[in-house]
Amino acid sequence: MIFIALSQISCNLFYVAVRNVPVFFSTPEQVKNKIKQPVKENVRLSALWVGHATVLIQMDDKVIMTDPLFSETAGEFARRVVEPGMDEEDIPKCDLILISHSHFDHLSFASLEGIEERSSHASLLFPSGLEKYLPNFTYSLVRMDNNNGYEDVNRYIGEKTTLSGIDVTSVFAQHWGGRYGLDGYLWGDNAYTGYIIQYHGLTVYFAGDTGYDPVKFKKIGEMYNIDLALIPIGPCIDCNHCGVQNHAFPPCAVEIFKDIKAKRMIPIHYGTLYFAQGYVDAPVDALKSIIANDTSLKDKIDILKIGEQKIYYEK
Repeated sequence: MIFIALSQISCNLFYVAVRNVPVFFSTPEQVKNKIKQPVKENVRLSALWVGHATVLIQMDDKVIMTDPLFSETAGEFARRVVEPGMDEEDIPKCDLILISHSHFDHLSFASLEGIEERSSHASLLFPSGLEKYLPNFTYSLVRMDNNNGYEDVNRYIGEKTTLSGIDVTSVFAQHWGGRYGLDGYLWGDNAYTGYIIQYHGLTVYFAGDTGYDPVKFKKIGEMYNIDLALIPIGPCIDCNHCGVQNHAFPPCAVEIFKDIKAKRMIPIHYGTLYFAQGYVDAPVDALKSIIANDTSLKDKIDILKIGEQKIYYEK
């Protein structure tokens, strides 16, 4: 099994490299009319999709960012096809920065360094085990228990902490850790997680990267009253089937949304980078087809453009 997994990773890296050849000789598509002041006094809950898994969340007077990725490349194999939806100099001071796992497209050292000066006192949250990859940042580092990769089948909650008045809970995700792909398999790295963020009666769920589980997401839905869910829908080639062990494709991303009983969903983890698993917009095209065939989803799933901000609640 390990040999098969390693072979798949090696092939995947090869195809990513080949697919990215023309991209490395092109300039990422520009995002027009970028938002300069994303934090607004009259807003209770908003989300700005910067691209990939990076979302800037406002919850009343607090600002949270997920998996910051502002660099042109994720590692050396995946390059942006669309520039970030915000300029780094316009990123407001963050209270919390959440890292879901250590893969290059989610833990970007250059991006964290780029926003460190303005948000140096922010709390940087990450799953247990990820600390071994972190350089010396000035952030307040907060390690979150994740039950050794949620290996206990009866557990779907890791740890709850309160920072700057914000309650953050690490919750079930079905993915894999490591930094370079191979190490996650060889050494059983389990540094990955999802998050529940609660503040002033508002609840946001950030899935990170995850495959689908028919039981544990329902448990999360039973425990939390989720206002907004940030759920990955890619990468994929045949995006019309559920997914693989560690990635949910659009049909199962929708199942996660239904299982957790969230009021609204923003799809993430597509449209930004070239991966071996198909073209950047294949996931969202499949999601649009699902929504077209299920009208109950039309006013619940918000497909944003990179750089677009959605305001959910106002004061």
